[in-house]
Amino acid sequence: MATLNRVRVCTLGTQEDMIRLCRILLDHCQWFDEPENDKPDLSLDQLLALIAKHARLEGSEESTFWYPMVAARPYGDAIASTCRLNIRRHPTGLYLALFAYDSDTPFEMEDWVSLHRELKLLPMMALYAHDDFGLEKGTKIFAGGRVHDDWTYMGEAFMYLIAGYEEGYPPEEGVQRLRKLRKTLEREDFDTSIGGLLRGCIENLSALVEDVSDTEALTADMQRFRQEKDYESLFNLYMRLIEAELWDIQHVDRHLACLEAMREAWITAEGPDEDDED
Repeated sequence: MATLNRVRVCTLGTQEDMIRLCRILLDHCQWFDEPENDKPDLSLDQLLALIAKHARLEGSEESTFWYPMVAARPYGDAIASTCRLNIRRHPTGLYLALFAYDSDTPFEMEDWVSLHRELKLLPMMALYAHDDFGLEKGTKIFAGGRVHDDWTYMGEAFMYLIAGYEEGYPPEEGVQRLRKLRKTLEREDFDTSIGGLLRGCIENLSALVEDVSDTEALTADMQRFRQEKDYESLFNLYMRLIEAELWDIQHVDRHLACLEAMREAWITAEGPDEDDED
């Protein structure tokens, strides 16, 4: 039986960092040549277009990056038609690079820690889940050249990446699927109920909105942390911006509306869970 692993990886830096990232991706496949002396360097948009061109030729018409670009000798792989790379400028002036892809094989962290090191240790985070709830899922943080596990939002990662917050379906249909998931939670002895899981998704997104919605405050904090050389606080702020991108904060209103509707439908059908009482 085919399995599905869904992955999102994000890093954050300056425009120069993003240009370096694109050059590294191309260079891993020997597709980047330094411009001649009398020609200007390729811009970020030009590099992204070149990456997408090769991705379409080697992978799929839908691809905007090709997985072998990630590392010089990659261990993992991806379903080419699902590979997406988006680099955008955040209102604070920094840039976010978001990779998204599906794979038939488990998330291969070694490929990404290698890229993290080549990027001069830019902060990076991965969010991943397997379509079998009992298998590994959650978050990995890439910092200081190493990988660190974060198991805080394992169930929420599954609900977002695999279940898609049950968006696009009537809540009644979502309840039927969540009943099946409840059996899995019980079998796996997972310590959160369905109601608690829905509430956890809502609280995670709400906290992210609260932390990253005030651009002026974020910019001021960045400047203050740099002046005070408070690099730990600066790193934590960067990671919060990365988390927000991983959890698709740009569409948070839609996600929260769906989750609230699902939670209401679940409580109506099944009653409140012990760990989901207000």
